[in-house]
Amino acid sequence: MTLSVVGFSQELKAQEQTEQRRKKPKTEYRVGSAVITVWVNTRKDGKTWKNFQVKKIYKKDDKWLSSNSFSETELLELKAVIDKAINEEIITTKE
Repeated sequence: MTLSVVGFSQELKAQEQTEQRRKKPKTEYRVGSAVITVWVNTRKDGKTWKNFQVKKIYKKDDKWLSSNSFSETELLELKAVIDKAINEEIITTKE
């Protein structure tokens, strides 16, 4: 699943990715092998917004790996973790 915002240059996206590597995520939600990482970003004027990174994690030969490819069963885990993140990050914070 790839989401993109029209109007952002590749350079800006690369800069944001570099900044995200330096800062810690707000939180992570996990159901089975599906993980959503929540990043909080702040503009110069102080306004904040959240980005959500979706991935699958798995262990192979004693090494943890990640992927953005999901099996049918893992899609159910992905749906559950998306519902969890929506409930905690969007619905609960607006109440």
